[in-house]
Amino acid sequence: MEQLVSVVIRGEQYTIRAAEDPSYIRRVAAYVDAKLDGVEKGSQSLSPTKAIVLASLHIADELFKAEAERERSERLVAMKLGTLSGLLGTALEEGASGPKGGNQESEASGA
Repeated sequence: MEQLVSVVIRGEQYTIRAAEDPSYIRRVAAYVDAKLDGVEKGSQSLSPTKAIVLASLHIADELFKAEAERERSERLVAMKLGTLSGLLGTALEEGASGPKGGNQESEASGA
């Protein structure tokens, strides 16, 4: 259910209509405000519009890098799952075909 959430960014109050939890919306707004603060501290002569654009670029850069890392992690997990699946399949096939090369009891007892 959507609700109205009041947030403050750069001293301006905004009312946001959102389905998410209000505390989440406030965290997002605080993050945006902190990014704007960082851009403005880095170059105090920027117009508000340029500061917003630069902060947006910083946030988009973080998003793109996080997405690339997520995709890399997913590929790694898929590769490892494929390897484990192959090993499990081999182990199950060997178990179904019985012991190879001798008596299982003598192998287990060391004889």
